[in-house]
Amino acid sequence: MQNRPVYLTDIFIAFHCLSFVVGVLSVATYRLAWFQELSFSPQAVLSQGKIWQIFTYAWVHSPSLWFALWMLMFFWFGREVEFALGPRKYLFLYFSLILAPAICAVLFSLIDSSGGTYYGPDEAHMAIFVAFAALSPGAELLFGITAKWYAIVLLALYVLIDISAHAWTPLLMLSVASGIAYLSVRMPDVSGMRFWGREWTTRTRPVTSAPTRQKGTKATGESIDSILDKISRSGIASLSKAEREALERARKALLRKEQQK
Repeated sequence: MQNRPVYLTDIFIAFHCLSFVVGVLSVATYRLAWFQELSFSPQAVLSQGKIWQIFTYAWVHSPSLWFALWMLMFFWFGREVEFALGPRKYLFLYFSLILAPAICAVLFSLIDSSGGTYYGPDEAHMAIFVAFAALSPGAELLFGITAKWYAIVLLALYVLIDISAHAWTPLLMLSVASGIAYLSVRMPDVSGMRFWGREWTTRTRPVTSAPTRQKGTKATGESIDSILDKISRSGIASLSKAEREALERARKALLRKEQQK
C-alpha cells in the first residue's frame, strides 16, 4: 500500500484493536450479551451446538492493560514469523493456533466438565513468540538474553500458574498452541506446514542472457547465501533493513518462477 508492505500481522492487530474498543464500550454501557455469546465455553459447544465459539473467542477482549502488551509482542514477533513462513503458511498457522486448542478443549470437556468460559487469543500470541524463538533461538532480546530462554521461562511460568490454579483447560490450550507453533517451524513435515503453500526451491535452468547478466545473477545468489548463513548463525532478527528487502525480493522472484511452471 503506497509502496509499503502490508503484513497479515498488521491486519490481525487492527481487528483485535477494533474488537477491544467494542468490548470496552459494551462494558461501559452494560451490554454484555454478545460478549457471553462469542466467548468460548466447551460445555456450550457440546450441549448447545455453539460451534462458532471455537473461532470467535479469540476476537473477544475485556478492558485490560495486558492487551497493549500482547499486541506489542504480536507486532514485534508476528511480523518476523510471517516474513519467514510467507503469508499463506502464516495465515494457516495463525488460524491453527486459534482453532486447534479450542477443539482440544472441547474434547477434554468430555472428561473434565469443570471448564469455564474463555476469551482472548493469549495462547495463540504466546505460541507466535514460541515460533519466533524456534526460528531465531539465538536472537538477543532485552538484557542480552536470547529468545530461546525467554520462551522457556515464560512457558514454565504459565505452566506453574495454571497448575497452581488447577486451570487444566487453559494449560491444555497453551500446550497445544505452543506445540503446533514449534512443530510448524522446526518440523514442517510432521505439522503438515510443508503441504500448505509452495516451498522456496531453486532449480537450475539454462542461462541465455549476456555474460554481464550471469555475473549479476551469480552475485545476487551469493548475497542471498550470505544472508541465509547469517540467519542460521544469529537468527532472522539480526538482519538489516537492506538484507530483509533483498531476501524479500529473492522470495518473490522464486514464487514467480514457480507460478510460471
